Amino acid sequence: MTNGRWILIAGIVGALTGCDATVELTKAPFDATTALSGGVTDATHELVQPTTEFTSSTTPGADGPNSPARARKKLELFAKYSVENLRTDVARGDGEYLASLAALAGVPQDRHEDFRLQMRHAYSTLFDDTLSGPESSARLINAAWAMGLGQGR
Repeated sequence: MTNGRWILIAGIVGALTGCDATVELTKAPFDATTALSGGVTDATHELVQPTTEFTSSTTPGADGPNSPARARKKLELFAKYSVENLRTDVARGDGEYLASLAALAGVPQDRHEDFRLQMRHAYSTLFDDTLSGPESSARLINAAWAMGLGQGR
């Protein structure tokens, strides 16, 4: 090869290394990895968020672990994420989700049977077909709360 060709090749290689296309090709795998890990991070956040909300307080130290405000928040989160299972249990007047609802609402153990019966009788009001999911959930939460820790408030 002649010196002229080497100079031409060196010039082309030099031009390509400074070329935006080359830079983009070099960066592409890193950008793709960053986008993928960002998506995984967002998805992980979506999966963990209900648990985080369930176990943490917005103002640390303001609510004790057994405070009514904390109990109400746990009840709301449970009902929000279990509304379809609760619908089934309320219709039957029995089931593990209904028992959990009673416990989270603070219904005394000796009143659980009465709680189950009252919830079953209120099914058509709680889960009226004209209500949205959040509205049904709110009615369910309020009814359970009124029979438990919300009595007398």
